[in-house]
Amino acid sequence: MGLNDRDYYREDSTGGPKLKISATLLLIIVNVLLYLADSAVGHELFNNVMPLTGSVATSPLQWYRLLTYGFAHDPNGLMHIVCNMLVLFFFGFPLERKYGKAEFLIFYLVATVFAGAVWSVLHIGSEVACLGASGAITALVILFAFTYPRAQIWLWAIIPMPAWLAGVLFVLYDAFMTNHGADNVAHDVHLSGAAFAAIYFFSKIRFTKLFSGKRAGGGREKSSDRPTYTFAENQPTLHRSTSSDSSADRKFKELESTVDQILMKISEHGEDSLTEQERETLRYASREYQKRRGRN
Repeated sequence: MGLNDRDYYREDSTGGPKLKISATLLLIIVNVLLYLADSAVGHELFNNVMPLTGSVATSPLQWYRLLTYGFAHDPNGLMHIVCNMLVLFFFGFPLERKYGKAEFLIFYLVATVFAGAVWSVLHIGSEVACLGASGAITALVILFAFTYPRAQIWLWAIIPMPAWLAGVLFVLYDAFMTNHGADNVAHDVHLSGAAFAAIYFFSKIRFTKLFSGKRAGGGREKSSDRPTYTFAENQPTLHRSTSSDSSADRKFKELESTVDQILMKISEHGEDSLTEQERETLRYASREYQKRRGRN
């Protein structure tokens, strides 16, 4: 059994994660359901209840719109929501695996609010409505470019290029269109989302760790939270007073149990939450799984 055979990386028959619904999939479902609900009530939600306007910046009772605008899309056509959800689908899943479900979801929501707040301040007094997930979507694209700069992506599905270059082109295009464009797109919202991604990446802030008091990159855990291990010739040995049985099978079962806990941690909090000891344990376990496969 290898690391990718563990339950946390398996999908059930519906194609979704076996244990919990993906945050990316959840966001897509919520956006689609709201689009259908808006159509059912004659576009009242997207026209009057959820959009962002410049007056929101000076109207605290309307600040809820800093979030809701990001779940509202053009009620007169499908391309707006389809394009945003496709980008969310392709960039959301790898980022969610990297940073963890909770961290990814909080990042997306805070990016939405941040981009909306900047736009509202820049357009104080204007009654032009802003709606759509593009601020948060751009934040995802730029965060992906920072996180996986050499990953190949396909611009417009036809032009291959490294992610870092695509990110640069997106920002340059939005900067140009903000000053010279005449389309009906809030390019300044895109730029705000890109700025938020840069702040997030380089500051190494992790929202889930703000509540636990841990720093990004994985802090020390309490000894009561997880088993501890030492290393002799790069082989982890669990500190358990009852482990008198030194047989290979018993040790392998203990290793599997430890790996299960580490993979669960990755599933919930992302790879960045791992300590160096946990990373070494996964490397050692991978070697052991390969040896066992060779003997079978």
